[in-house]
Order: sequence, then C-alpha cells, then structure tokens
Amino acid sequence: MQKAVMERQRVSSREIWNGLVGQHPSLRKITSEIEKVARIPGITVLITGESGTGKELVAKALHHLSFGSEKPFVEVNASAIPETLLEAELFGHERGAFTDAKTQKKGLLEAAYGGTLFLDEIGHMSPNLQVKLLKVIEEKAFRALGSTQEKTVNARIVAATNLDLEQAVQEGRFRHDLYYRLSVFSIHIPPLRERESDILLLAEYFLEQLSRQHQAPAKKFSSEARQMLLDYSWPGNVRELKNTIERAILINGNQTLYPEDLSTDRRMGERRRSEGQTVICLHDGQKLRVKVPARGLNLEELEREILREALFQSRGNLSRAARMVGLSRDTLRYRVKKYGLNGNGHRRSSDERSQKSSDSIKCYIRGFPPNSQE
Repeated sequence: MQKAVMERQRVSSREIWNGLVGQHPSLRKITSEIEKVARIPGITVLITGESGTGKELVAKALHHLSFGSEKPFVEVNASAIPETLLEAELFGHERGAFTDAKTQKKGLLEAAYGGTLFLDEIGHMSPNLQVKLLKVIEEKAFRALGSTQEKTVNARIVAATNLDLEQAVQEGRFRHDLYYRLSVFSIHIPPLRERESDILLLAEYFLEQLSRQHQAPAKKFSSEARQMLLDYSWPGNVRELKNTIERAILINGNQTLYPEDLSTDRRMGERRRSEGQTVICLHDGQKLRVKVPARGLNLEELEREILREALFQSRGNLSRAARMVGLSRDTLRYRVKKYGLNGNGHRRSSDERSQKSSDSIKCYIRGFPPNSQE
C-alpha cells in the first residue's frame, strides 16, 4: 500500500489530469467522482459520453489515482477487433487452442494484473463475449482458451461507450445483468457544446502543448479566431478541437492564428447557426442552447410552455416560479392569467390545437422535431 502511495506521488498532477482541462461544474463533478472511486479498489466503472469527449483520459486519470497506479494500464477497443480475436486477446490461449495458435499467449486480463483493464466501445461487444465478461466480473476468474486451469482476475475493469446502453438493453442488444455490473459506478462526460466556458481554456491548453510538442514558435489566437471557436458546435468534441488546433500549428507559420487558419470546413463558422441553435442565459451565468426549427416557432407558445414548466416544478408556488423565470410575482400572475394557466401550470382550456403547438415547442427544446421518437 505504501509503495502504491509513493508511486502516485511521483506522478505529477499534470500527468494525472492530462487533457481534462476546464472549470465547468460538470468537469469539476467528474474529477470529484474520479477521486472518490479511485479510493475503492476493484470497483467496476462505466464511462459514457459522445465520441471525442475524453473517456480514455478519464480512465487513465482513474488508474493514476488508484492504489494500483504502478501496475499496467491495458486498453482494448471492443469495436476494432473481430469477436474471435477479441476473445483470444482478453483471455489468452494455450498452444494449439485453435488454428494458428502455435504458441501460448497471455491474455489482457492477465496482463493487467493489479492494474486497470480499459474496455473501450463496450457497447459493440458481441452477445457471446458479453456472457463471458459477465462471468469474469462475477467470479473474478477466467480460463485461457484451450486451458482447464482457472486464473484469478486482479484488475479494475473500466468500460466506456458512446452508445446509450440503457436503450441497447431495452432493445436486447446488450445484457441487462452485464450493464448493471459495469455501471456500479458511472461517470458521464457531457459534450463540449455543453461546456462552452471550457472551450477557450482547452484551446489555449492545446495551443501551448502542441506548439511545444512540434517545436513550433509560441502562437496566440486573434479575437476573431477566439469567437469562431466559441461559435462552432464541435460535433467531434475535444478530439476535434485538438486536431483543429494541431493542424493550424503545422500549416501556419505566423504568430497569430485567424479564423481561416482554424477552419477545415468553409461552413465551420456557420455550424451553430445552420443547426438552428440560440442561447438563453440563465441566472447562474450558465447558457442553455435551444433548437429553433427552420420554419420558425410561436414565441407566445414558447413563453407559455416555460411558464407552465416553472409552475409545475414549483408546485404552484407563484413566488418561487417567478424567481425561476426572472419575473416579479405580479408580472407572473398577469401572464398566468393571459395564457390561461392554473396554479399547477395546466391550461384551463383543453384546446387541442394549442396542445399540439405546445408539444412541438417541447420537442424542439429537447432537440427533437415534432412527431419523432425521443
């Protein structure tokens, strides 16, 4: 134990949190969760998030903070290897276990002994391997292919996916028992577009890091480039941001980077506008992105739906609902009467057309077009 603590002390904070840069509350929550679960030996962890959000970075930070940090961090991508090869990679095999198995090979479960086994893209694992992985987690033991001898598993299993595993379970594509075993502790990484306050911090971090890595002169962003970074929606998340800045460093010899140096797509600067997003500033300084349909929407219906939701969440308490939407109590009372809402947020009128319009507003706020499945 003491040796593990000393090893962790030798790993710098920069190495532990490499790439996990930002001040957004969601990122602070993630780092807190990592620190908590790192102190619990052997507990399985499921990391979720879109592609490019930094799931591998979270897994490595968890490993560095764990008591097995001096042991191996072994990574395998479940979607990049065919099922038969993935099984042999995970469990290892004896000589002659199958065609071309000319020598004995140690599996990744054994190679990660005392450390961490990171199973990336776990949502793409075949049903057959899901059963075998479940057994490994439950029994803490496995057999190499072609062997009758059981070997002990002594590694933290960390899985990651960009898929909605709950939906995959409902559709029968992922075992519910394996899902519950993997998600004993879950960490979700939000997309970069929901961490707007971190975009420029990450950009500056990558600019410094990559300039040093490529031995390029120190560079800075122009004010226009900084605004462009904020205006873009970053569908590829942190990975896309890093790649964009690396490309700009390599192809631009100037000290200052401008929008044209960052854009790999001439429509990059228009991305958010083309996606029909607008920004609503909240009381705490955070920003909410709302999808606006190309054909437009009815602002009165939008206001009605926001007030209805505030009344519902406040359970009809006008003072609390007024604070939630930034209105005085008298102004809220006037608008409640104007839109025909009762104390709980429901309409006094059951007009069908009005209901359909409100449902459309809800769909757009959530990012779905009307009449589509959520």
